[in-house]
Amino acid sequence: MAESFSNKLNRSVGSSVSKSGATIGITTDTISGITTASVLVGDLVVNQNFLGGTKVSAIGAGQVTVDKNSTNTASTSSQVVNFLGVTTVHTATQKEILVAGTFANLSGSSIDIYVEVFDNSESTSAMLANEIPIPNGSSFVLSDAGKTVLETSDEVRFYCDTNNAVDVTLSILGGVN
Repeated sequence: MAESFSNKLNRSVGSSVSKSGATIGITTDTISGITTASVLVGDLVVNQNFLGGTKVSAIGAGQVTVDKNSTNTASTSSQVVNFLGVTTVHTATQKEILVAGTFANLSGSSIDIYVEVFDNSESTSAMLANEIPIPNGSSFVLSDAGKTVLETSDEVRFYCDTNNAVDVTLSILGGVN
């Protein structure tokens, strides 16, 4: 198969819901004392008491369970927790290389973005960019540092702390051996 370049475009992506009044215990995987409306399994958890890449793994009455324990050494209450919804911006249809990406801020204020690769064959993900601030009127470019190989069905996923705030353009090289 011949190699070919393509661009993958996603307009106005980003999904975020903020919950206040949360209680987070010492090194626990539970966030309690919140309403769980609009929170979904797989949402990225953004709070100073959890490492980057922490995700919702289960939802219960007034609480969520996450896939990593909190890092705090004392129980905290009245916490604000942001839950960021995922946007799959590309799914590989063959062996491909993610060459570059541009993430343009469409909002009127600074935003934070998160980019991950999901390895479908291993059912695991890793962050390519974590909590990257993009000022108003600016963009973030993912390139120069190295390329990311994607196998068939691997995904490039995106999260943003502001709804509909980013245009995403990915440059993909397909048909590689």
